[in-house]
Amino acid sequence: MALESTSFVSGLVSTNPTASDNVSQGRDHLNLLKAVLKTSFPDVDQAAATVIVKSSAPSTQVKGTIWYNTTLDILQMNTAATGASPVWANLSGGPGNRSFSVVKGGTDQTVGTGAQTKVTWSTEEWDTGSVFASDKFTCDVIGKYHFHAAVKWKANALLDFEISLYKNGSKVKYVNYFVSYDSGANTGRPTMQIEASLSLAVNDYVEVYVHQESGGNLDIDGDNTASWFTGRLVE
Repeated sequence: MALESTSFVSGLVSTNPTASDNVSQGRDHLNLLKAVLKTSFPDVDQAAATVIVKSSAPSTQVKGTIWYNTTLDILQMNTAATGASPVWANLSGGPGNRSFSVVKGGTDQTVGTGAQTKVTWSTEEWDTGSVFASDKFTCDVIGKYHFHAAVKWKANALLDFEISLYKNGSKVKYVNYFVSYDSGANTGRPTMQIEASLSLAVNDYVEVYVHQESGGNLDIDGDNTASWFTGRLVE
């Protein structure tokens, strides 16, 4: 009987045993297979985690299973207990593959007094992963994201102002600015900025809003160097 000599899976010969070998010697092959499996996988004492390459989430319920998500081009791992619904955590690819930077493309935006107004962004400087559209970022990879937005008023502005990050249509972070009036000495064209990190699930979306109480209309400076919105996946 043809019987290879090996300790690991890579040394097994797929054509052994041959059709002419004695059935009685099958024990030798079975013993070899058991020995090779125990040596190749010495620490496996439960259902083994695997690496799965496909576009949709695998149905496996094994903790530690690694999934190469070909749709998003990232590695993800099931962190849920074996038998529970899988929870896919990002292992690699995400931070480098999910980021954007948008500006207003030279177009000013008029903001009325007394109402929350969504800031529009007509020009993408970059959009890695195609995650920004219709003036909002939409999450397609679960994780922690960091955002930074700056909005500059084009004319002299007084009184109470606010810049906010909205998640799924609701305010989640905001910064308040107050410019007082002192015989014109404190008038100016302030730039409002907000920076924050948010935990997002797939399909969550983030937008920038502003609010002003000047008593009249104010214009956001549309110059690409004056107003912008950026974000990236950090964890």
